[in-house]
Amino acid sequence: MALTVSSRSVRLAVLAGAGVLAATAVYAVTDHADASEGQAPPAAAATAGHRTTAPATTPTGPTGPAAPAAPPSAAQAPPAVAEKAAPATTPAARATGAAGEKALAATRVTARQLPDRTAQKWKELAPPSTRQPGPEFQLNECVTVRGATGWQQQGFISAHKTPAVQDSLGFPDAASARAAYRAVLAGMKDCEATSRALQKRYGLAADARVRQTATAGEAAAWSRTWTAVQGLSAPGAQANHIYAVRRGSVLVLLHFDEWDSAAPRSYDPKGDADVLAGLTR
Repeated sequence: MALTVSSRSVRLAVLAGAGVLAATAVYAVTDHADASEGQAPPAAAATAGHRTTAPATTPTGPTGPAAPAAPPSAAQAPPAVAEKAAPATTPAARATGAAGEKALAATRVTARQLPDRTAQKWKELAPPSTRQPGPEFQLNECVTVRGATGWQQQGFISAHKTPAVQDSLGFPDAASARAAYRAVLAGMKDCEATSRALQKRYGLAADARVRQTATAGEAAAWSRTWTAVQGLSAPGAQANHIYAVRRGSVLVLLHFDEWDSAAPRSYDPKGDADVLAGLTR
């Protein structure tokens, strides 16, 4: 059943990779500020492939946000973007078989394994969803992954109504997964500059800071603090925690947010080495 909520009582909690879990496309965050500096409140229209009305059927594959024709003024909200239809199934973009689905399932984490679980009190939003990915998977404003043939997503919600999302992307072989992991590294290397350019474009102070917090073989973690632009992120001051791990032919991505409007930041990224260790097992 579709879920509709008032635009003044939600923040678009963007699930990593621009995917939307059925019936959990939005998270209620009552009594919080609706707009960040220079931005209008979240719109009820679909934005960057996300809905404030959750679909009753399997969502379409993730697509990136369309760039506005001209830079909006500081008083304007980012333009609404129409959702693209799911691509037709082709041999190059087919769902994984039984072996592939088993590999995706083997990477799944539980709420108890998530970072900062004592303060966040994570809970699963729904059972994991396995679906066919689109030609592009957008993790955030900085990272786009291509070539995945399988996709499993698990969403979580904290006691503060903030999201965490695990996306496991299956590839035809280990070499393809390694190339995808390197694409994540490249995107995150430039993420501070990318985020600041986006802030300037939308009339915000360029306060984004991105740092790598841990590495372990083909595994890495980052922290981004910034006043976010509405679209792929909820608007406002926040910290984003991003993790990427290659496990055989699977790229494991984990992302969780701390929104200043929801609660004081409680997570210490010094724990990210332990998070990566858990994701690589």
